[in-house]
Amino acid sequence: MPKMNPKGIYVNKNVRLDQLQVYGFDYDYTLAHYSSDLQTLIYDLAKEYLVNELRYPEVCTSFKYDPTFPIRGLYYDKSKGCLMKLDFFGSIEPDGCFFGRRRLSHTEIRDIYGTRHIGRDHARSLVGLMDFFCFSEACLLADIVQYFVDAKLEFDASYIYEDVIRAIDHVHRSGLVHRGILSDPHRYLVKNLFICGQIFQGKILRYLKMLRERGKKLFLLTNSPYYFVDGGMRFMLEDSLDCRDSWTELFDVVIAKANKPQFYTSEHPFRCYDTKNDTLTFTKVDEFLPDKIYYHGCLKSFLQITKWNGPEVIYFGDHLFSDLRGPSKAGWRTAAIIHELESEIQIQNEDTYRSEQAKLHIIQELLGKLHATASSSSRTTAFNSLLEELNEERQKARSKMKMMFNRSFGATFLASTGQESAFAYNIHQYADVYTSKPENFLLHSPEAWLHVPFDVKIMPHHVKVPSSLFKTG
Repeated sequence: MPKMNPKGIYVNKNVRLDQLQVYGFDYDYTLAHYSSDLQTLIYDLAKEYLVNELRYPEVCTSFKYDPTFPIRGLYYDKSKGCLMKLDFFGSIEPDGCFFGRRRLSHTEIRDIYGTRHIGRDHARSLVGLMDFFCFSEACLLADIVQYFVDAKLEFDASYIYEDVIRAIDHVHRSGLVHRGILSDPHRYLVKNLFICGQIFQGKILRYLKMLRERGKKLFLLTNSPYYFVDGGMRFMLEDSLDCRDSWTELFDVVIAKANKPQFYTSEHPFRCYDTKNDTLTFTKVDEFLPDKIYYHGCLKSFLQITKWNGPEVIYFGDHLFSDLRGPSKAGWRTAAIIHELESEIQIQNEDTYRSEQAKLHIIQELLGKLHATASSSSRTTAFNSLLEELNEERQKARSKMKMMFNRSFGATFLASTGQESAFAYNIHQYADVYTSKPENFLLHSPEAWLHVPFDVKIMPHHVKVPSSLFKTG
């Protein structure tokens, strides 16, 4: 089997790059990438807020962020307090449902939900944890629930969710996490450098410059405040002397504090931001001027001012709902930036994973044939013994594959059954293409046509033709 490229661009809907004239970017986890230390920082600041402002027990300050526990794309049930992973069709992953930090058994899942499939009534109480900041959120939710369980205290799961969200929101809106990052950028921000002549240059800078040289329009649309973006961009470009102090010149429009996803549906006016005095001006914004920074605004006004039409615009973002759902509905092309895609593909390329994967497929096929050979009433002891043994081997293979990714929830994109996860479903819904970093587009010509692979099919009755049939000689 051919190995996949960890830095590849993966296509859900055909995209012709030669027809794209406008490139838009989110900032956090799109242009800027962070180390794992950021999740610990957010977790610690949020738990301090819970204790100091919301009067949670003092013992909560002793909680530690566990980077091995959460993955992106989980769901929290506000009515039941369960943290779970769902598959492509909305069914609970058999070994991926936790109450606090305790994994629920299959029997417990059925007792709570009646079935593994989440119906419409239960779906209303589920909230998706979809962006890269959700790791600390998921871990804190589980830890708080576990504390109440251990302390034998009654609690309403929805209250815990509202309080944790309030705490996470506070550390962002108050600027605590922004100041923490800028106070130690070497710890939290990750540079992606390559050698250009005798100096190091950021790959993202190389990509943005290439787009400018090709005559493309660029805009930055972020929820973060300008001072934070400015500090981060200066740090990431400090090795590129010609751009460090003038990074805004890379963009035709810079919009901060955009308040996505409301940006896409509201009618909030744009305000020009005075960077020297840290104030908003009162002049009406009816055009975007060079080297100016704009706050707030809405998609409707943005389109009226720029005259940039949907199909010629592509927007890069990491949050499937806040960043990409709105642009997708507006007719923009969308590119999801999924940082963990690289590590997951690297694992899938390893011989140990592929060996277990092949074993699982063989067992699945044998089980299918075995079930087809005899009715329930005519099964012998030997038949049942073989059935039990195959089921055990299947579970072992699934468990080994899962542990290669994450001991609690497995792979981000796959369920243990081999089906895609609910996170993968949302990528398919809202992202035309997805990759781990925007600069991966440097591997393709700006005039390239990106096509959906011919052998990728969603419906099982569509035949997947192996590429080996087309090889000659």
